[in-house]
Amino acid sequence: MGNTLFPVIFLSDGTHLSNFARDMKSCPVYITIGNLSSNIRQIPSTHRVVIVTLLPIPIKNCNSPYTQQDEQWQTKQEVLNEVLWRVLQPVI
Repeated sequence: MGNTLFPVIFLSDGTHLSNFARDMKSCPVYITIGNLSSNIRQIPSTHRVVIVTLLPIPIKNCNSPYTQQDEQWQTKQEVLNEVLWRVLQPVI
């Protein structure tokens, strides 16, 4: 029997929610399969990109010292890694 390997691509983008929500942002994480043919990719109804989760982004405090900004960046990376690990755990 042959095996099939297909690439899985995760993508995200910061999204501005509302001026009324104190300039809150969120970070949706999407999943798609790589190497989709252009015929499938160009049809809007194919749902080729599916949302996996929505990560909140804490408000950035630019007045804090660099050490706190580095800690905040590190925390955001750890949260993203943990969420993706939990999402992919059943597949692994």
